[in-house]
Amino acid sequence: ELADREPLKGLGLGSGGIWRVALELGLRERPCDADGGAAGAAPSPEAQLRRRLGVVDLTLMGVGASVGAGIFVTFGHAVHPTGPAVCLSFIIAAVGSIFSALCYAEIAARIPVSGSAYLYAYTAFGEFFGIFSGLNLLLDFHVGAALAALSCAEYMRSMLELTALAPWTPSALILAVMVFLALTVMLSMGVENGLRQANGLLVGLKVSIVLLIIVVGSRHMRHENLDPFVPFGVAPVASTAALCSYSYTGFGAVSSAAEECVNPQRDLPMAIVGSLLFCALLYVAFSIVLCGVVPFREISASAPVATAFSPEYGNVPWIGAFVGWGAVLGVFTTMITGLYSQARIYLAMARDGLVLDIFRYVSPSLGTPLVAQVFVGAVGVALALCVPVERLVRFLNIGVLASYTIVCAGVLVIRADHRSQAASACVGLAGFTVVASLAIGWTCSGGDAALPQKALVCTSLVVAAGTAFVTLMRMGFATPSTFACPLCPFLPAMGVVVNGYLLAQCHWEAWLRLGLTALAVIAGYLVRAHQVLSATWL
Repeated sequence: ELADREPLKGLGLGSGGIWRVALELGLRERPCDADGGAAGAAPSPEAQLRRRLGVVDLTLMGVGASVGAGIFVTFGHAVHPTGPAVCLSFIIAAVGSIFSALCYAEIAARIPVSGSAYLYAYTAFGEFFGIFSGLNLLLDFHVGAALAALSCAEYMRSMLELTALAPWTPSALILAVMVFLALTVMLSMGVENGLRQANGLLVGLKVSIVLLIIVVGSRHMRHENLDPFVPFGVAPVASTAALCSYSYTGFGAVSSAAEECVNPQRDLPMAIVGSLLFCALLYVAFSIVLCGVVPFREISASAPVATAFSPEYGNVPWIGAFVGWGAVLGVFTTMITGLYSQARIYLAMARDGLVLDIFRYVSPSLGTPLVAQVFVGAVGVALALCVPVERLVRFLNIGVLASYTIVCAGVLVIRADHRSQAASACVGLAGFTVVASLAIGWTCSGGDAALPQKALVCTSLVVAAGTAFVTLMRMGFATPSTFACPLCPFLPAMGVVVNGYLLAQCHWEAWLRLGLTALAVIAGYLVRAHQVLSATWL
């Protein structure tokens, strides 16, 4: 196992040895083969997942993971600070996400096994960044799944109360538990028996409902509702893109299926990029139509579609049932790929000896990581029942954005002729971009009293980030024989910049969570370093 290495000799606690040992342990990298992939990353045949997914299955996974939150949740909150220009926020978020998507596509094609951002960060930067990325992704996934289950249950309960089953409709908490049980059983049954058939059918129904909303809504549009198109200026449009970026997380879920893809070098890049572009077109069309039907100030944040077709505006009452069940399907399919991805990350970490070994078990008959899949379902149930997860919304998204940043930088590091120099430049670019974005926002929101000093600070930070960017542009980078992100190093570096800007838009509580996660991982390495030194002395 990668976690079991020879103790490091010659390091003493008196000279700060425990920190040096912890650093050495944390920066251990997976060995790379000649093409930049992780050598030895493939599991043994008996522990390997079955390759059954094609490009259509993967694309549907990406669409299923994205469409739902963007339509039924994000849009209602994003439209009020931007007006009809919310479609531009979705476009900006898509442009930023395409950089990350292309980087995911390259590394997923190079390393076609389970693990997603955890494995990619481990390969490029070392074990610490792998654990840090994987842990933050899992935190986002676990809390997000609990929130989605409760939201799905509320939608489902409201729809069932309109039927003859109303007297027997259980509470939302019981329905949430039933949702987790159904998904866990479905995903445990295997790719062929569960994921392919159920996800394909449900995503098809969901997209059909969204297209129905767009077509019917386009007949009730009023052009005066779109004027002015940018009522509050450009700044809110750009800042709201951070919120809209969470509507494009599906491509990360696609990379989790690398080990179950029939032809990963071809199908993964096509599905990752294709699902993102499809979702972007759907979001833009949906945004324009709804803002054309309803004045944006009147759109409900919690139920935007219901407002559009109420008697005051579109006056299409029969579409309400489609909207309700579309919301149920939207959230349900998002949960499918979320729980699927969680189990594969636990599987990859268990293979590396970083979590309990039992999570690496793959059922011989079903071909699924059965223990890991049941565990993530149980965690979701526990969070939904015992934790007020709605208070944790501000903690979400930062783990996903941090992983995107690491993956974009990882492409540069793995390709670079001089990996250590590229890694230092990427850290500088990401760090200075985040701080510069925060400083610019601070400058714009404050008064004019200290404007020259603030402008000087912002300019210095932008110059520092630009210097790191130019340094990367002047380095040498190899080209892999598998799918290669185009225009390297420009596009991956732009991915680091865009994700750094989006990270700066996250709430301070999310940053606190990120810092506490890093401290927890560092503490774990200090404990491990102490154990190594104790074994060395003995």
